[in-house]
Amino acid sequence: MLSACYNVTYIRQYILKFFASIWKSDCLIIYKLCGGLVKKAISSLQLGFIYSYVHFAVEVACFYFLFSRLSDSPLWWGFALLYDAIAFLLQGFIGVFADKHQKINYGLSGCLIILISLVLPFDVFALITLSVGNALVHIGGAQQTLKTSEGKITPTAVFVGGGSFGVITGQLLGLIKKDILVLIPIVLILISVFILIYISRQYEAKEKEWKLDITTGHSLAMIIIISFAVVAIRAYIGYAIPTEWKKTKLQAILLFFIMGAGKIAGGILADKLGHYKTALISSVFALPFLLFGNSHMVLSLIGVGLFSMTMPITISILVSRFPKQPCFSFGVTTIALFVGTLPAFFIRPTTLLAHQLTVLILIIIATIGLLICIRKKDSNELKSKKNAV
Repeated sequence: MLSACYNVTYIRQYILKFFASIWKSDCLIIYKLCGGLVKKAISSLQLGFIYSYVHFAVEVACFYFLFSRLSDSPLWWGFALLYDAIAFLLQGFIGVFADKHQKINYGLSGCLIILISLVLPFDVFALITLSVGNALVHIGGAQQTLKTSEGKITPTAVFVGGGSFGVITGQLLGLIKKDILVLIPIVLILISVFILIYISRQYEAKEKEWKLDITTGHSLAMIIIISFAVVAIRAYIGYAIPTEWKKTKLQAILLFFIMGAGKIAGGILADKLGHYKTALISSVFALPFLLFGNSHMVLSLIGVGLFSMTMPITISILVSRFPKQPCFSFGVTTIALFVGTLPAFFIRPTTLLAHQLTVLILIIIATIGLLICIRKKDSNELKSKKNAV
């Protein structure tokens, strides 16, 4: 009898312990989901790939909207100009704000605004809100990749490169003119929202101030002006490059793919070889391919890929001078992008010779500007050699 009672008591205690362990496990799960536990570490490069997807999704949504709802309008170029003006210029102002208010999740905020914009019935108002959302996502990606990279530009290059793939994808989807296709950008943005919420709760990136200095000893004003001019030149050349070979959708896809791949490659090479060598290789080697690739797709694509490699270099130049204001530095480059694309809405070379002369002159100016701004050896590289001795 006592043995039976003992067994019942033992079983009862075992059951209570079992349910208590389940309750404890459930509480821990809830506690973790609420951000109560220590978050896992996430690297700057991982953030670069995450925001590369988010950037891709955002550009798909934006360019789907532009081409599906506005491309048939007689005011099409005006709408495109308005989109560029808000999306690019606003990043400079948001960047200043973001450097002072770092707790806001700018990427998530931008995705939610874009999600709403896709279903708004008023085209012009939806375009404005869409542009604002785009600007917020760009600043969010720049903030997360630059403030954690400790002088590596590859994560930011990966983030920016993803946008090129999204631009052409959104254009092609929009030109199909099927309303049901709006579900594709909506799903892509929803995935971005869930990813950004998840990583904000589960992971934490350690802030590491930019420690790399790639700039020469010229004045701050001179460095800013030259960097701004180089970015503007790169933006305009994107329109001035002679590309008579681009006649099919597949060829257009290849062009944008190479643009994105070139930006990523530029970041990787800058971190591996140094910014000076990368700037020299990308600018000088690109010139003949861009000049004489008008009717030859492969030659032209090589030139486009090489010259796209200058994008992360100009960001590095500005962040080197503003290590505590990475978002502002990124915003300066986007303002320069708008300034560079603005003339393309009104002035474009009309003959092959004019195209070639424009590309020749602008690339020479950009190359000289880059070499004036960038020291031959990055500061970390000099430091490592000194320590080795």
